[in-house]
Amino acid sequence: MKSTFCLSAAALAGPGSFTADDKPSATAIRNGMGGLPVRPHRLKSSGTPETKAKMPIDRSRSIIAALFLATTLSSPAQAPVLLREGNTSLNVPSDPPATAFQLVPAFSSVPILKPTCLASPPGDSRRLFICEKNTGKIKVIPDVTATSPVSFDFLSLGNLATSVTQGILGLAFHPDYGPNPSNQNPSCYVFYSWNDGTAAYSRLSRFTVLNPGGVPVADPASELVLLQQLDRAGFHPGGDLHFGPDGFLYVSLGDEGFYDDSFNNAQHIDGNFYSAILRIDVDRKPGSLEPNDHPAVIREAGRARYAVPPDNPFIGATSFNGLPVLPNQVRTEFWAVGFRHPWRFSFDAVTGELWAGDVGEGALEEVNLVVRGGNYGWSFREGTHDGPKAASTPAGFNSIDPIHEIIHLNQPGDPNFKGNSITGGFVYRGTRHSALAGRYVFGDYVTGNIWAAERTGINSLSLQRIAGQTGIAAFGSDPSNGDILIADNDNDRILRLVAIPVSGSYPETLSTTGLFTDLASLAPAPGLLPYEPNLSFWSDHAVKRRWFSIPDITKTITWARDGLWTFPNGALWVKHFDMEMTRGNPATKRRLETRVLVKNATGAYGVSYRWNDTQTDAFLVPDGGADFTLNVTENGSVRLQSWHIPSRGECLACHTPAAGHALSFTTRQLNRPGTIHGVSGNQLDLLHMAGYFSNPPGSPDTLPRHLRPDETAFSLEARVRSYLAVNCSHCHRGGVAGLTAHWDGRPERTLDQTGLINGTPLHNPGDTANRLIVPGDTDRSVLWHRLGATNGFSRMPPLGTTEVDQTNLALMANWITQALPGRKSYLQWQQLWLGNANPADGQATADPDGDGSSNGEEFLAGTNPRDGRDFVQPTFTMGGGTAAFDFSLPANRSAWIDMSTDLLQWNPWDVPGNGGLPSAGGPFSISGPVAHPRQFFRLRLSEN
Repeated sequence: MKSTFCLSAAALAGPGSFTADDKPSATAIRNGMGGLPVRPHRLKSSGTPETKAKMPIDRSRSIIAALFLATTLSSPAQAPVLLREGNTSLNVPSDPPATAFQLVPAFSSVPILKPTCLASPPGDSRRLFICEKNTGKIKVIPDVTATSPVSFDFLSLGNLATSVTQGILGLAFHPDYGPNPSNQNPSCYVFYSWNDGTAAYSRLSRFTVLNPGGVPVADPASELVLLQQLDRAGFHPGGDLHFGPDGFLYVSLGDEGFYDDSFNNAQHIDGNFYSAILRIDVDRKPGSLEPNDHPAVIREAGRARYAVPPDNPFIGATSFNGLPVLPNQVRTEFWAVGFRHPWRFSFDAVTGELWAGDVGEGALEEVNLVVRGGNYGWSFREGTHDGPKAASTPAGFNSIDPIHEIIHLNQPGDPNFKGNSITGGFVYRGTRHSALAGRYVFGDYVTGNIWAAERTGINSLSLQRIAGQTGIAAFGSDPSNGDILIADNDNDRILRLVAIPVSGSYPETLSTTGLFTDLASLAPAPGLLPYEPNLSFWSDHAVKRRWFSIPDITKTITWARDGLWTFPNGALWVKHFDMEMTRGNPATKRRLETRVLVKNATGAYGVSYRWNDTQTDAFLVPDGGADFTLNVTENGSVRLQSWHIPSRGECLACHTPAAGHALSFTTRQLNRPGTIHGVSGNQLDLLHMAGYFSNPPGSPDTLPRHLRPDETAFSLEARVRSYLAVNCSHCHRGGVAGLTAHWDGRPERTLDQTGLINGTPLHNPGDTANRLIVPGDTDRSVLWHRLGATNGFSRMPPLGTTEVDQTNLALMANWITQALPGRKSYLQWQQLWLGNANPADGQATADPDGDGSSNGEEFLAGTNPRDGRDFVQPTFTMGGGTAAFDFSLPANRSAWIDMSTDLLQWNPWDVPGNGGLPSAGGPFSISGPVAHPRQFFRLRLSEN
């Protein structure tokens, strides 16, 4: 909630006096404020007679009054001159180091948003169909071999649900579709999330394709819904579709969501359509059977729109896991069961084997070879270990172990072979990459690791990491040549896996990059400038130093107050990590690594250099990153601390386009003192003076900044919000970029807009009453547990940290237990002050006490909406060419003073402390010099 308080008074011919002739008329104030009605208010001015103030009220809950002053103008100080320095000799290539396999953008001329599925009709060597998760569209590239391919909308769906992993998830063409007009069955099948306005459903539908031999279009009016299953959680839907070698349609389904199989959907064959791979007969071939009755099965004239193949494994079953079931209640569509979230499966084109990736929970990801009637264990088992419901395992339970497990990042081991969210792939049978022939190629959404798995036995695999890219939602193939294609959901593109000879063209040591003129002192090269953020990302106690460069002095940054800055290609950032081997003793610092982030034409890439034991140079870390341990002395005792250098793929898990690539280059981070070329000042001012911005940022005094945990002059909540913005908001950005995050950590959002308070968590082990943040209760606040990695919750942030940030964890605990219980939303404030007496009196625009301040304004100001004598009464003091405003604010309110010389054009008053930093509650003061003979001021408040 935002409001503008504007204070009006008589004109002052000089300090301590005023004349009636200079007093602005009510008409002038109305004109300057939009012609709004006014009412009298009192403004106290120290050293002057008490004068009447006027306050117009607008429909945005604004309280406005103005005053103007006269004083002697002073000459502005001469600004220092900064000359920007370039450097064309830096040896930092625009492209990342070459590997044996590399990912390059495919179909760059085709705009794609959040791709989740790649498919082509059988026998078609030109067309590629791409599902967009959130837009409701499936696109088709009619000719992938064109020099600059184009795309057309193949299908547009309405009423799409898009929460978390909902959206358009799967597409399969009928085996008889064919590439030409003579096909026998021009139909396709789509798995998507449908919203009826009250609830979301997972829906499997068939569509008729028009013009299948040309540029095809699926007719939305031809939709026939086969299955429609309630989706209460918004994730773990499964949703992959493939026709098997037998001509039947296979469909993957997850457990519906939340932690520990919270809906108890797994390990049932007589319940609902979850935790399974289905096998159905969409052609209703002779001998196939009618499915059992269930609300999810859509019927016409009493008959389902599909049939059940007669050899499905659970037909006629009378028991499951040793427990009795009724045959007429069995889901006879089930082919295999016991999955948590089978995210992408495929059939080997040679052997016909069914491979599936199953997303794990707290410890493991699974690669499964799926067989008829197989039970893959969830939630009694997770991989080869006990699952969350192991204690409930019936005596007759039997399960099939995965052919391979992938351990999570929070476990010891080689980071090249870790993952947190598997994306199943396929067995490569192409001819362009002989090294991959017959290997199962798959990856991980979180770590970005991409592997080629070779069979070493009937039930074993040997993995080779071949590339890295986070955000992998699906694997597919180029229909024209069999190339491996990857749907990069995070970066809105399709990537191609290509073989690149390793040339050694990238600098192997930090000394050969030219970034530093002296490694011993880390003296930066010309054009590489130091900078410091207001609040550092938590890096396991590491001490960090930072530099940046735009080597080409003709290129600039586009600045933004709250949004993302835009950087030119060639911009680079350097971050160096030291560790105090005796905690708290700077003399014991040891160099660990130096990271480089480069903005280029395809986005950005990151590399790291690990320092050698002699601390004389740092060496390029392999693509997969590195892990090592440190002997750290803490509180007099030596202990081991793990250190993780992220893979190049992991770098891009945080440094995404949606987050602006360079996370520390934002207004709130750089609005602080610094030094460039020996000139000290605010870093924003210095960058502007040196010519780095294409647009002026304005005065730093009027801009926001992040707060440190020890800045107690500002609200506890604001300090917590700064921590969350720096450490979490690169992923948790609400609906931005389709990220799978239920809450929004961006600092410009109000607390209500973040969705944190009593928000539903994605992962919720333990108490189902847990919420993201529960005021007054850390035990039920999932976010607090995630930051501390307690009570079975996995750590957040998930990458690059193994140590708990105790300072900010305590800060958050204090916020939850001390500040939040007394913090009231507008609705809570309304109930407290106004109750249920008259609904009209409770509206934010109402003014029940008739004092001219609406309820919304009184809420922001902390005044009594039923007492006409209680309103905002700032005290104005003027003397010696300085004006000061003193007033009282509730906690978590931001205040600004705007200034105008004509009541028409208003700008923030350019004085220190006028950046709107959230108040801790209590007295508040803003003061500064008067720079114009006639100045008007207004006070603005907003809720954080």
